[in-house]
Amino acid sequence: MCVRQAVKLLLFIATTLLVSQQARSEEGGFSGQWEQIGPNASIGEKCRMGIIRQGRFMRISTSNGWSATAETSSYGNASYAAGMGRWSSYVEKYSQKAFYILLAVRGDRLMVIMKTEKADGSNQMIRALFSRRTANSTHDKPNGSGLNRPPVLCASHSRRNVPV
Repeated sequence: MCVRQAVKLLLFIATTLLVSQQARSEEGGFSGQWEQIGPNASIGEKCRMGIIRQGRFMRISTSNGWSATAETSSYGNASYAAGMGRWSSYVEKYSQKAFYILLAVRGDRLMVIMKTEKADGSNQMIRALFSRRTANSTHDKPNGSGLNRPPVLCASHSRRNVPV
């Protein structure tokens, strides 16, 4: 992905988040626990993501078998990050595949876009929208509906093929 396309994509993400959300404080930024809310995430089947930020850099790990590192920056009220990641060996379709990752956060919403290469050499874009996890998230409910149950549907299952 050329630098110009990456910058345009990041500005688009930041603008989308700015327009679609009310102005909120950036107390937590990227750091913390996130839960997938779209696309295609249904109740009880949400991917979880944990982000630990250290200065400009952050470490991202998920419940569906990928992890990444990214460098952060900001534009207006939105913060964004770009980096690289890799799928775990137990994710059959993507086993050990590397990918580029772009993230943009504003308030309690996090947009994630991943670019990976398919077996035929073409590019595949994976998009997911996350919300900051709260104490009353589906997976934390005391009725057992989500208690200690691993999430099923994550960004890796929400594929959209987009030529790049």
